[in-house]
Amino acid sequence: MNKTLLFFVIFFINSSVSYARPQVQMMFTASPPSTVFLGETVRIPMQMDWWASVKISLHNGQWTLPAGVSIEYITGYCPTLMSSIILNYPYTCYFNIVISGNSFGSVFGPLGFDGCKSCSGIEHVFYTPPFLVRVIPHAISMSAIPIQEATANTYFEYNLKSAVKFYNENTNAGFPPYGIITPSKLDGLRFDQKKFSIVGTPTHPGTYLFKVGAQNTYGTAAQVDLRIQVQVNAKDKPVFKRNHPIPGASPGEKYSLNLMEFIEPQAGFMQTNQISVRIDESKSYPEWLKVLDGALLEGIVPSDQAGKEVQVTLVASSNTGGDCLEPLTLKIPVAHDPTKKPVVNPFKLEKLARSDIYDDLSGFISDPAHDPDLKLILEKVEPAVTWLNMSSLNPMVLEGTVPDDVTGQKYLLTFRASTPTGGSSDPVTIPLQISKNPRSAPRFKSDTPILPMLYSGQPYIYDFTANNDVYPEYEQIPYTIKFAKDFTPPAWLRLEDNRLISDYVPENISRLVNIKVVIKNIPGGKSGEIQLILRAMK
Repeated sequence: MNKTLLFFVIFFINSSVSYARPQVQMMFTASPPSTVFLGETVRIPMQMDWWASVKISLHNGQWTLPAGVSIEYITGYCPTLMSSIILNYPYTCYFNIVISGNSFGSVFGPLGFDGCKSCSGIEHVFYTPPFLVRVIPHAISMSAIPIQEATANTYFEYNLKSAVKFYNENTNAGFPPYGIITPSKLDGLRFDQKKFSIVGTPTHPGTYLFKVGAQNTYGTAAQVDLRIQVQVNAKDKPVFKRNHPIPGASPGEKYSLNLMEFIEPQAGFMQTNQISVRIDESKSYPEWLKVLDGALLEGIVPSDQAGKEVQVTLVASSNTGGDCLEPLTLKIPVAHDPTKKPVVNPFKLEKLARSDIYDDLSGFISDPAHDPDLKLILEKVEPAVTWLNMSSLNPMVLEGTVPDDVTGQKYLLTFRASTPTGGSSDPVTIPLQISKNPRSAPRFKSDTPILPMLYSGQPYIYDFTANNDVYPEYEQIPYTIKFAKDFTPPAWLRLEDNRLISDYVPENISRLVNIKVVIKNIPGGKSGEIQLILRAMK
């Protein structure tokens, strides 16, 4: 009787252990943030302590995730990553809840982990602790505004949206900035809140000064100066490019074209003489096309336009030059088969300062139509530049010459591929990083530069630039020479404008005076510390 009872007790214990419910406990290893800015990513670190049972092994478990949330496994023993699991054995998994702030709103938990979707009667859904993260726009602030030019007795309009950082982001979030302008009116010019622009006709030449700021629910952007130089003489008129590629349209889809890319670049012109474009309504044009903010051609292409070509004539105007002399007529092809539109695959570019660019980008384009008329369009560059464009000889080649003064700058290039068969691809933004050029790294021509003697009781001056001691030379690439950061020079010695100067060399100095300097230029960056020796004659 005792042996039989012992057998059933052992059997019961084994059965209870084998078929025990799985256990999952999750906790934060650091407090989750309450907000994340749009476009940024937040990671909430988690710890999962768990063990599995026969009925529910957990390795086929699935997460229930809202939009914009993903799971990023870090380390430890995570059930969905394990090929074999010891039952009723404690494991620990470390992972992140990743929230990509790609759209405004709130992301909240708890998140559910379903260990067995087909199971019933046994607890199989486990939850993280609750959390709430709000995706919010960046705080607005004002950018410096270049001096604007206008003409007396000629209509003037300057849109201030570009001067408010994160203006569009806050507007899209439902918190549009409102202008704070002082004065609100000045000699024919005034602030139009609806247009968010300074508009009007200046009554006399001279300098108009406004204080420009903005505010919304999230804060106030401090005012900056807006100077408008009103002149009596007309300035240059805008000129359209005549051979700029035009992306095709797709029936039933939105068509969008940045018209500023069709304006011939002039150094500084777009900053001091704002340009706007309008449709010439005296010429025939499709009613579904509109120009927004004087810069963007947009519209929904009717389905019955497939395979056709539509025309629209544009007029460019500047504040000082008025209307362009020659309007531009765009001929926009509408795709035959938009299901075969090309695709620009993501990639990255990195170039050196003072280098030439000639890159064939055709390898990054997928064209299901295999259209021989495939072309790549550089739609936008941010910040705007004049030295980069698509080749006029090969529409797949990006070409240009990187200037000296953009080392460290990151540009965002927006491309769009287009064919007559499939129309235009979706725009893709590609980063272009400009790195310092090792060939332009500044250095002394001699490993041990010989400097003139110091004479006690006399002034001393030595000009490194005039003596051409540095490579590259100053006429090729300007540079600066300064004392090294961790070096304290003698009180009687200084470096100014690349000249080593002493107004009076003391009597009691050492025969050898060691100094440390660094040389810096823009394309090549900063040299290491360089030791120089000054010899004194007493």
